Amino acid sequence: MRNYLSVLDTIERAGTKAWIVGDSTRMIFMGIQPANLTFAVEPCDLEALALKLGSSGGVDTGGKFPVLRGSILDMTGEIYLLQGDSIEEDLARRDFSINAIAIRSDGGVVDPFNGRHDIRNRVVRLTGDDVSLLHQDPLRIVRMLRFAAELGMDIFWKSETDVRTFIKSNPDVIRDTPSERWGREILSGMRRCPWNFISLCDGYRLLPFFLKELEALKTLTDKQGRTFFDRTLQLLRRIQDFIKTHRPLDEDLIITLSALFVHIERQSQEPALAITARYLKDWNAGSEISNQVLAVLENYRDFFEPRTEKELCSSVLAHGSEATGTMIDFAFCYADVDESKSREILTGNHWKLKQVLRRFNEVKRKTDGETRFLKGDEVMELLNLRPGRKVGEVLHALDMAVGTGVVSSKEGAKAWVLKSGPAL
Repeated sequence: MRNYLSVLDTIERAGTKAWIVGDSTRMIFMGIQPANLTFAVEPCDLEALALKLGSSGGVDTGGKFPVLRGSILDMTGEIYLLQGDSIEEDLARRDFSINAIAIRSDGGVVDPFNGRHDIRNRVVRLTGDDVSLLHQDPLRIVRMLRFAAELGMDIFWKSETDVRTFIKSNPDVIRDTPSERWGREILSGMRRCPWNFISLCDGYRLLPFFLKELEALKTLTDKQGRTFFDRTLQLLRRIQDFIKTHRPLDEDLIITLSALFVHIERQSQEPALAITARYLKDWNAGSEISNQVLAVLENYRDFFEPRTEKELCSSVLAHGSEATGTMIDFAFCYADVDESKSREILTGNHWKLKQVLRRFNEVKRKTDGETRFLKGDEVMELLNLRPGRKVGEVLHALDMAVGTGVVSSKEGAKAWVLKSGPAL
């Protein structure tokens, strides 16, 4: 705590009163060290404050509120202007009691909604009148479920009762919420605890509002009598366990969204890839995430059959090493909940893929970070070619030769181009 108070003191010596707020305060009282600190300060000129603090960042005015981002006493953080006339008014604008806590520079705590009590009792509770807050913004429901899923907390009993009543009584209010706003919360909820999140959404009868095709899978069974909805939940649970120990944070969303949509076409005339693409577009997932999810869904089944190194190399070149790795990780998780799939074949393919990736990494090591032994201009010089499709074809074939172990050095690449390039 002493380090956090030192940062607050530094900000206040620059001329404005400050508090630690939001997720940062919640994490501190949960015994977790926040990676970044969030501060609220009394009204001031943030540009001038940045100069006084010697902050390496700058003021971002592109969002809803201006924010100063930078580093203070080697701690990265964000500084916002106080919302309202007091810290109490600022905290009252926050959705949940566990996030409506502020720490003062003298170590005192401002906790008007008993958020510390809720943290100790591991409950998520809205700040203020539940029904009024839900009418103002129905997405508070999904946000509440997301927090409960991520933090492993329960919903406060009164909030639970009020939310269920609100959903049952106001379906049109929920249905009229724009898809992109749904998407922001759904994508956040799917990142780390997808099974917890979707199970809670199902328990509160929210799936028909934002993913009706998934709800429809409850009526369709496989040969063993399991519904495809239950199979989807099983897969999400397996992937949730998997990503806790195996996945870097920025890749989680690819594999969890793939699980969410894997069975989605079974109750629709529309192909799964088209349904997936439509939802991800509506949710503003971004083209990079969408393309990788579609690549996983289109190709993961291939890993249930023996693959050659050449085929795996083609996959890496077409989709990238990370996406191909995600495909086989997804296939392993799928096989864990579908006994008809062979883990032995998957293991063999995984070993071959590691050899392909090792060879590509060797190129980077031997060339100080380059992805190829030869560049396009070097190929043109060796074969006396002009810029055009032929050069690209030679480079692609050379990549295949590297990935399959035929070429392992720059000199070997030159010899291969001179020998094989003219025939391509």
